[in-house]
Amino acid sequence: MPAPRIMFGPSARPAVVSAYTRKLVRGLLKAADCPSCVISSTSRTPAEQARAMYANIVSLGITSQLALYAPAGDEVINEYVRVRKTGAAPATIIAAMTAKIVALGPSRVSLHCADPVALNVIDIAPSSIADPVAFLAAIQAATAQGAISRFFSPGSHDPAFHLEIPQP
Repeated sequence: MPAPRIMFGPSARPAVVSAYTRKLVRGLLKAADCPSCVISSTSRTPAEQARAMYANIVSLGITSQLALYAPAGDEVINEYVRVRKTGAAPATIIAAMTAKIVALGPSRVSLHCADPVALNVIDIAPSSIADPVAFLAAIQAATAQGAISRFFSPGSHDPAFHLEIPQP
């Protein structure tokens, strides 16, 4: 099998994904016998985080998002609810959510807002994984070895394979 390929979705920023993380992801793909993957999300600015949260609330519902986030994220979701009740336009709601993220501290809301030099946080689109069961097993093995500090798999808490990878 040729070396597994990593591709990036339109909202992902390839420049913030380290060589270390790319090597780790290729190893996961190889262990799962998957030829490629699409990284759909990387580190985010507060505005990008607000847009992502807004889109997930609209598509997946408030309850599912409250189950996903810790208390700081829940405050941002509650800001969505508060501003939406006023009849505000989506751009106004997202701006209010962004302001709340900044006020709370972006990395307290989501580690997607953490410093990528210290922690790479990536989401991998499940639709891009040829064998999700084998890929999940590879992630679990890498987590047990300490290469991944935390992960979520599709259906657990996240719609994607969400990986948090401490940088050496």
